[in-house]
Amino acid sequence: MQILSDQQEALLKEERNLLRELRVALANFGAPEEDQSALEESIQQLDDFFLLVIVGEFNAGKSAFINTLLGQKVLKEGVTPTTTQVNILRFGESDERQIVDDHLHILTAPVDILKEISIVDTPGTNAVIREHEEITSNFVPRSDLVLFITSADRPFTESERIFLEKIRDWGKKVVLVLNKIDILQNDADLAQIQAFLTENAQSLLGTTPDIFPISALQAFQAKQGQPQLWNESRFEALERFIQDTLDKGSRTRLKFLNPLGVGKHLTGQYLDSIKGRLGLLKDDFNMLEDVESQLDIYSDDMRRDFEFRMSDVDNVLYEMEQRGEAYFDETMRLARVFDLIKKERIQLEFENLVVADTPQRIDTKVNELIDWMVDSDLRQWQAVTEHIAERRRKHKDRIVGDEAASAFHYIR
Repeated sequence: MQILSDQQEALLKEERNLLRELRVALANFGAPEEDQSALEESIQQLDDFFLLVIVGEFNAGKSAFINTLLGQKVLKEGVTPTTTQVNILRFGESDERQIVDDHLHILTAPVDILKEISIVDTPGTNAVIREHEEITSNFVPRSDLVLFITSADRPFTESERIFLEKIRDWGKKVVLVLNKIDILQNDADLAQIQAFLTENAQSLLGTTPDIFPISALQAFQAKQGQPQLWNESRFEALERFIQDTLDKGSRTRLKFLNPLGVGKHLTGQYLDSIKGRLGLLKDDFNMLEDVESQLDIYSDDMRRDFEFRMSDVDNVLYEMEQRGEAYFDETMRLARVFDLIKKERIQLEFENLVVADTPQRIDTKVNELIDWMVDSDLRQWQAVTEHIAERRRKHKDRIVGDEAASAFHYIR
């Protein structure tokens, strides 16, 4: 039997293709494996049952709520953390538990609602063992709808606020369930708590989520033989929402939106990273332009100073030229014609009187010129490297040091 229409099948195919392209892009970008896995799992979740994920602090009544929804005690309940792994409840002809690994168990039960959806019980968001909280956080991206259970005796705690921010960042639809309303004295207290939840949830999530006040305890007792407690438990509205509001069309829509929300979250996260890198590279190019500008000025100064220093060498040669002209004027006379025949004498006089110390003076000037060039280049090099080092120190913490950022900095 075809479950989806042709239009839905085409939409599903297009969505898969887009998400896989995003998966490739994340891999090429060097995104951490946990982010790539979150996207991959959300894609695979398209082929699974609708996932209704139950989250909240331990002792908020998550397990009690699920047991009430199913009409039987499938999960343990207690005042201490009783759920230390993710439990996925699915339909089965008998009650069974399959241990996939230390952090994931699959439970089956012959309950009609599980024919349409899978229910996920998670460790408390404020569990003593932080690993349990991490398990819950990592499972949220796979959810199609999140039911956040908070307790009437401590509604909207700080850990719940923090966890709701994580859910919001993943783009999940959230329904708030206010449990344990049976401990409240009157309807005024309930109205006050509901107003508090509405105000804070709207501020935190940007939208006003559905809020259902219930007593899971009274509802379970009503299903177990005390029907007079049913209306007082207010459980029927939430049960109707799950069964009726989440009809086939709504479940399909949320199922399709789930990986899109994950993809949008990851895309936004890495777009911010890319913008940061582009800004960093823009500053790099500006810095290079500054360096090149300074080098142009340095080059002009060096040419000018080089010509000035070369004039010292020219002066030495000019002085030798002057002595040479004077020597030839003095020597090339008829009175000294017999002296000109004496080659060794003329050569010795020329070396002593004309050449003199010219080679030594030129050698000294050239060495001074080389020293000046080396010293100038060294000081310029130190100025450039210090400028680059200062920029490196200034932007040391500009991008989070993950593997992708490290590779990016290496390439820079």
